Amino acid sequence: MSLAHHVLDELADIGAKIEPAGTNLILRAGTTAIPASLVRRVRDAKSDLIAILSLSASRVQSDEFSLEACLVKWLDQNPAPSPAGRCAWCGHRESPDAVVVPFGTVPDTHTWLHAKCWAPWSKNRRAEAIAAIDSKPARS
Repeated sequence: MSLAHHVLDELADIGAKIEPAGTNLILRAGTTAIPASLVRRVRDAKSDLIAILSLSASRVQSDEFSLEACLVKWLDQNPAPSPAGRCAWCGHRESPDAVVVPFGTVPDTHTWLHAKCWAPWSKNRRAEAIAAIDSKPARS
């Protein structure tokens, strides 16, 4: 294990946080002060720490992007069409005070919703997508 990995382990053990900021590192103490000897080791391993932490951050961003791509794909492949004139979320018909509008881009797969109902409907659809994706067996 490299010096940088040992430093990361020691920081984690005392509840300290470290993150890259360009060519600098931001070091935050937890409930325990960071010993001066550990701060020196952080300085000695700075370039390796930046490399490790930057790679880790880009993996997290990549994972988040991958999840979002999977959600969008699932939602596209599993439309929730509804009849025109009635909100798919609250069930109320269109009225002069509450117009029901189509959401979606593919013909015959529109979901009809009141503008105020879109946010809770969308949140629910994303939850459905996450549950469906989580229930799929992992590929080997």
